[in-house]
Amino acid sequence: MTPQLELTLPNQRSGVAQLQDQLESFARQHGLAARVFHDVQLAIEEHLTNILLHGYGDNLEHQIRVRIQLDLPELRVEVEDDGRPFNPLAQPEPRVSQPIDERPIGGLGIHMMRKSLDGMEYRRAEGKNILLMIKRL
Repeated sequence: MTPQLELTLPNQRSGVAQLQDQLESFARQHGLAARVFHDVQLAIEEHLTNILLHGYGDNLEHQIRVRIQLDLPELRVEVEDDGRPFNPLAQPEPRVSQPIDERPIGGLGIHMMRKSLDGMEYRRAEGKNILLMIKRL
């Protein structure tokens, strides 16, 4: 049986903290290397922060579903939200070679996600953003 973890979180910062605790426990239980855990944790936190800050145009409670699956030789994390349509893969790479005061604001979190993961896939289905993050072990 493939080890997995599934959580449904509220669209609040407390949900991110709850997920981080569960992810740490999952990583420990399944012997994930510290580097893998760190990279995945960073990517998930960046993505969830983007959802919380930019995904919703109301103050209603929304649910974000996170599925983590250890499917050797990969760790696969799928995040599903009902926020505004947003494909992070369609965002341009930031020009990190430019001086910081000349760069447009934004985009560094997605850049960090790209650098810390081995792959990402995005789709919009049934009014939901679904991002699959892949990290090779």
